[in-house]
Amino acid sequence: MMIALQKGRLVALLWLIMVMGVVIAAIRQGPSFDSSLMALLPVTEQRPEISQAVDKLASDFSGQILLVISASEREVARKAVAMAAKRLVSLSDIARIDWQLDDSAVVGDELYPFRFSVLSDAVRNRLLDGQGKQQYQLALQRLFSPLSGSAQDPIRDPFALYADLQMAQQSGLQLTLEQGLFRLTAAEQPSYLIRLSLDSDPFSLPIQQRVLAVVDPLDQALEQLGVQLYRSGLIWHAAAGAQQAKVEISTIGLGSLLGIVLLMLLVFKRISSLGSVLLPVLIGCLMASAVTLLIFGKIHLITLAFGAGLVGVSVDYALHFLCERQVQPADRVVKKLFAGLLLGLVSSVIAYAALALAPFPGLRQMAVFSVTGLTAAWLTVLLWLPFISNGKAVKALPSAALLNRWRKGYPHLESQPLLMVGFILVSVISLVIIWQGQSQDDIRLLQTSSTELLDEDRRVQQLLGNSSSSEFILITGTSVETVLQTEERLLPVLQTLVDPSGLQGYQALSQLLPSLHRQSENNNLVRDLYRQYLPEIAAVLRFSESQLLNVETELERGGTQSMTPTEWQELQASEGWRSLLVSNTQGAVATIIRLKGTLNSDLKMQLQLLTDNEPGVYWVDRVESISNLLSGYRQQIIQWLLIAYGLVVSLLAIRYRTDLWRIILPPLTASLITFATLILSDGGYNLFNLIALMLVLGIGLDMGIFLYESGDSDHTWLAVSLSAVTSLLAFGLLTFSKTPVLYHFGIIVLPGLCLVWLIAPLMRRLQPEIKA
Repeated sequence: MMIALQKGRLVALLWLIMVMGVVIAAIRQGPSFDSSLMALLPVTEQRPEISQAVDKLASDFSGQILLVISASEREVARKAVAMAAKRLVSLSDIARIDWQLDDSAVVGDELYPFRFSVLSDAVRNRLLDGQGKQQYQLALQRLFSPLSGSAQDPIRDPFALYADLQMAQQSGLQLTLEQGLFRLTAAEQPSYLIRLSLDSDPFSLPIQQRVLAVVDPLDQALEQLGVQLYRSGLIWHAAAGAQQAKVEISTIGLGSLLGIVLLMLLVFKRISSLGSVLLPVLIGCLMASAVTLLIFGKIHLITLAFGAGLVGVSVDYALHFLCERQVQPADRVVKKLFAGLLLGLVSSVIAYAALALAPFPGLRQMAVFSVTGLTAAWLTVLLWLPFISNGKAVKALPSAALLNRWRKGYPHLESQPLLMVGFILVSVISLVIIWQGQSQDDIRLLQTSSTELLDEDRRVQQLLGNSSSSEFILITGTSVETVLQTEERLLPVLQTLVDPSGLQGYQALSQLLPSLHRQSENNNLVRDLYRQYLPEIAAVLRFSESQLLNVETELERGGTQSMTPTEWQELQASEGWRSLLVSNTQGAVATIIRLKGTLNSDLKMQLQLLTDNEPGVYWVDRVESISNLLSGYRQQIIQWLLIAYGLVVSLLAIRYRTDLWRIILPPLTASLITFATLILSDGGYNLFNLIALMLVLGIGLDMGIFLYESGDSDHTWLAVSLSAVTSLLAFGLLTFSKTPVLYHFGIIVLPGLCLVWLIAPLMRRLQPEIKA
């Protein structure tokens, strides 16, 4: 006896050393948290070019912070911009701030030397159609009209080619420079733009806190002045998601903990019992967090919020120990409960570990967190609680007898034919509903940002005339020249799809940087224009021979000058267009065509057909591709769910044989009824509802296993009931979560566990009453 006790203490000490070692290692590594929803999703299974383009666009967008300051009066708005810039200077160590531009730094005539090779679409089309005379007449009108608005040099550019190019570029812009500030021309009242480019990760909590600490007080100060501040950028969504996750961690975790504390004091009426219950929970959460941090480097805040539900699961083991401890010594309790505790742990671990089979980084984190936490809590109960509670007096709990009297009034399923028929009928109806249920795989259903934040972001992007970064056309090739020529073939077809109610426009690199082949064509067209109409315009303007010679000299000089991609990238005019060139390596070049407007399904189909006919061209719809990915993995999860049930049934069949149905039917029937009800109420189901069914399986099996192993004793039923209540406290709160992923878990687990608890007593074995 003493030797067994000493061995037990040695193992308990080793477990303490292991816990301390893992926790210290995690602390030394440093806690790191992630709040990005996309981090929960799998890597897109696409061509490398598409993935690279998506990553490039995401990188460009993630670091941008856009602030629009708007007021009814121009001077008020300009003063507000200056005040905002002064406050934002404190962020200069983590972001570059662009809010003004000196007149001396304004982009001048950078493209002027290339006026013969870079033409506007309107000029090129006129010359291609043989309407050079129309260009000649328009040039004269601009030259003689006092309202032309642009200077024209009759010697260097007699046909106003550059003036046309300037007008074409400015017509697509919704941002102009007004006395050094960036004014938005599409706004109804004076509005100015301030742009911050972050040097750090927008999902970093310290970075979010730094930015919010400056911008939130600024917003309040501007509001008092009657000035509106509109925001756009990934950091606002990340910060809102992080704040929401923090709130839900406290409500779910602390709410569950508070419920458990009150419940334990009410049932056991001793502080020591409360400590015995909370100790395994604490060790489980510590080990789960530490191991997850060591494996993944970061812990997602949604993982923490979901993992807070472990409070309601890991407490089960301690409750079973304490309830049995009331009527038996500690050493006998361990022997009696070991088989049930082990089977309960294994079945729960199988259910939770199934999460790791899904190719979702977030779900794998949740699986590691859950399995580690449950295992740690289980070991703590077996190794530490016998020593903590050793030697204390035992006393039956009145609540156990009270609850057992209620349970005895429950019918037995096998002795009630009508109840059995009703049970089968409900199960069959549920199966029919599930079979006809529709899946909901749209990634937008998982959107965590509020409607107000999305509307504000959309307003800023519309004022800037920006297009969606999730829908675009990707063009790939072996060189920039090849890609530009492909773009130039696509744009005329794309232009035919432009409609004010649908595709409102597009932005392509070849609009500003024509291919060298196109530039050569343009030069030839301009030479033909000069050859045909230069004598006429020279006569009208009365050029002298020397002036005419200068005109011809300018044509010869400029006609041989083409703009290369390297030269273009060095121009300030390329500033807003460089992001269209997503890849430029030797032998692998890729550009994107951004689309503006609202794209319906018919238009997307046309764009898909357009790109399918061009080699190396791809239509990319990020939202639809992720939704399709969710659909594919939903089908995989269904398979894994069936496999998980199969493995559990095979494992338990070895021990329970013909009584297996008593353990399996409660979670299985509860899952069917809950799932069918969800489909009827929500109109469909998604991947995360299916994963929640695994949790119902894991927790529900515990109830059946412990009830069977204990011979339906009253204290076991009390422990099972307490476990059900604590689990409902943990997962029930997920139903009220504003984080869609957690909500979709809670909406299944809450009613599922309630049904398991109500159905489990129906499956108990018939036993003759023992009369005193």
